[in-house]
Amino acid sequence: MQSVENREATVTSIGAQVLSDHPDEEGEQIFGKALSEIMTDGIITLPRPVRESIAYIRHYGLSTDGLFRRSPPSTSLRAAKSGYNRGQNVDLSLAGVHVAAVLLKLFFRELPTPVFSNGDAGSCSYDVVRSLPASKKQQQNNDVDVARQMDTVRIRYVKEVILPSLGKECRQLLCFVCALLNVVARNESANRMSSYNLAIVFAPNMARSNNPVDDVSMCGSGPEAATVGGVLQIMIQHFDQVFVTEIASALGGPQRVLNVDDVANEVLDVVDLMNNPISDAHLSDTLNSTNSNNMDNKPASPVESPKEPTIADHQDTNADSNNTDDNSSSN
Repeated sequence: MQSVENREATVTSIGAQVLSDHPDEEGEQIFGKALSEIMTDGIITLPRPVRESIAYIRHYGLSTDGLFRRSPPSTSLRAAKSGYNRGQNVDLSLAGVHVAAVLLKLFFRELPTPVFSNGDAGSCSYDVVRSLPASKKQQQNNDVDVARQMDTVRIRYVKEVILPSLGKECRQLLCFVCALLNVVARNESANRMSSYNLAIVFAPNMARSNNPVDDVSMCGSGPEAATVGGVLQIMIQHFDQVFVTEIASALGGPQRVLNVDDVANEVLDVVDLMNNPISDAHLSDTLNSTNSNNMDNKPASPVESPKEPTIADHQDTNADSNNTDDNSSSN
């Protein structure tokens, strides 16, 4: 039997070969480009590496242990990034879930204007983040109502103060990514990634200034933290309350939010439509059909993701194809 180490080396080698085996012609740069330049077509369209990574993780990675925390082979990651920057097709089934997860973090890290910074135009300033109201612990008299009221105040602050300080494209990007992270967190029992853990791993990719010490101090998380990590945890945990405007925009209006218990998956259905474009004449009917189907589903709970395609699957497919060719030749 092939050892785990040998199998991983084989996957890395084959994945890198398939991802990079394309004509060496330059396409449109995606990573490191301003959102205003790649999300300006008048409709909500996510950059291709973002929407394809979101969809792949949603369908194949929710049960992956350490999702967004583990590092993939560097060769596969470089090949995938290069392929997207050249405008080529990237087969994430060969790259793997961890490559898709790191591509999402890398996209934020290389934005010319960070999501959070210390005075950069277009970013939410650290001072605004530091003004996030403190969360009151339950006092000795067990005043649960006060704690809930403070949670509501913090959610409103993120929605009404922090989000409006960002550009429209950045808000919409965060909406789709946090929809995925919300679903990932609800499968914590399988992947061991809570909203706290997800905020911790994403914060360093969204916070950047000319003061590294300040950046590190702003990346903490926790239920009471007035930090980038604390803000992200609220965005993930209370997704449907924070991104009200952005959700309505993604779904085509608030009236399309039919399953209030699982808005995140409704938003992710839109990502699937982006990856499989249809004619404008059928778009409205498709969205209505998608929302109707969601009404029949229960709120998301820890689930076992479909099996991620493996190299063996691709080899089996190639073998079948070769057998077919051999049969044709013999005839």
